[in-house]
Amino acid sequence: MSTTPTMRRIIVTMPPDLLQQVEEMAAKLDFNRSQFIRHALQTFLEEQRRRELRELLKEGYLVNAERDRQIAEEFAHADYETVVRYAPWEE
Repeated sequence: MSTTPTMRRIIVTMPPDLLQQVEEMAAKLDFNRSQFIRHALQTFLEEQRRRELRELLKEGYLVNAERDRQIAEEFAHADYETVVRYAPWEE
């Protein structure tokens, strides 16, 4: 049994000018048309996943912003003491 996934053939329609751009860029990158389209789709999907993750992180930061600000304020004095005590510079 092979562990390599089999390729599936699909039909994609696109305007002639877009196809021309695909063929030109594929040639520049030394890809055949299928390789180029696979690479473009993988890149697009990865970017979408990164955008979704950034949005989730942003939501989490916003939800916790007030709590995080309060914690930072509570520990500001301790942070200051640590910097003063362990700073590498001499006064």
